[in-house]
Amino acid sequence: MQITLLGATGPTGQQVLTQALEEGHSVTALVRDPARLPQHDDSRVTVITGDATVARDVADAVADSDAVISALGPGKDFKSTLATRTAAALLPAMAKSRAERLVWLSALGAGSSSQQQSVVQATASKLLMGKLMADKGVADDKLAASGLNCTIVLPVMLTNGPRTATYKTFDVDAHNGRVGGKISRADVADYLLGAATGKYEAKGRIILTR
Repeated sequence: MQITLLGATGPTGQQVLTQALEEGHSVTALVRDPARLPQHDDSRVTVITGDATVARDVADAVADSDAVISALGPGKDFKSTLATRTAAALLPAMAKSRAERLVWLSALGAGSSSQQQSVVQATASKLLMGKLMADKGVADDKLAASGLNCTIVLPVMLTNGPRTATYKTFDVDAHNGRVGGKISRADVADYLLGAATGKYEAKGRIILTR
């Protein structure tokens, strides 16, 4: 499968890229600085230099792919508007491409999903990342309403632990309780890739935890 990956140089994106190559997929990586991509010389990786918030760059990156995974993250910028800007560029690009699936990494606590976070994590998110989570929530809403074949993944707190492929999923719309805990980026990547390639059939907003 040909997969376009946004956020390939980030910690979760690197996990997605590594696992995708291990499974025999080809990957188009849209990156601002190819030198930061360890796999830039790999023949299975097509590197496109550009910005995920620029519609023309995103359109070039997704044009010939079967599925798109966005593993973008704001780093330590807790006031980032990256999510809404990327969604705004991605929606028209996806409409013109042949890609049939979009898998979008968000976070539990984005928008109204804060009601399903554990009380401790919800409090911390509101105090430290209120603007960031609000921005992610707006982006999630736009993607959910777009009509795209889209899975929005909302993991709990991320760690750098190993890939176990043992995790729990909850449909945001069908789950009334609160969810806490932690999950490794490697396991998040495992789910993102599985959702993109058809291993998992889930659509809509999915909470991910161990």
